[in-house]
This record gives sequence, C-alpha cells and structure tokens, in this order.
Amino acid sequence: MLTFVTFSAQDIERTADVYRLLGLDFISEQPGAGPVHLACVSERLVLEIYPGEDVASPGVMVGLEVADLEQVRTKVLEAGVPLSRDIDVVAGLRRMVVNDPEGRKIFIREHKE
Repeated sequence: MLTFVTFSAQDIERTADVYRLLGLDFISEQPGAGPVHLACVSERLVLEIYPGEDVASPGVMVGLEVADLEQVRTKVLEAGVPLSRDIDVVAGLRRMVVNDPEGRKIFIREHKE
C-alpha cells in the first residue's frame, strides 16, 4: 500500500498554494535536524513538499477528487494556475489537468455520488 509521496519544490509555499486551492491542508514539519517541509496528512496517504532544487518530475501525475469541478476551475484560473487540459468528459467522468509551479501535472476529477 502506498503511504506517502514526496515532492521537491524551489518554493514550498507557492507549490502548496496550488494544492490548497484543490482542498488539501498542509502543516509545517521538521523531524529532528531535517529541513522544514510541508505535509498533508490524510487517512491513508501523506503528501510532503520539501525544499530542493532538483524538482524535475517527468512522468509524474497526482490525482485528486473534488466535489465541484467548475468551482475548482474558477479558483485555479483566478490564481493564475495553468490548465494543461480543460474540463472534458470521458465515460461520464468530468476531469481536467492543471500544472503546479514545478510543472507536475495534477489530474482532477469530479466526485460522483
């Protein structure tokens, strides 16, 4: 079972701000003498953003589920977050893809009840 994902970012707050727009909450952590970083802790997964220069993540895509895709689209566009793919529907699934400040793709789909 996957339990955590760690990203590097040149500006951890700027990167976390994009994920905050998508509903994630971060806390600041510093284990021992390690670097201060941000962590989003959910029931089964931790997403960590550490400061670093080596931020290239070719082929990495993060997937998130949201309640209202139109509302999220409005928020990300107002914040200047680039869309990689605007909202479309495939097999009844509404989805879009945005880029975080380091160029990682974030696949966002609307939750179906």
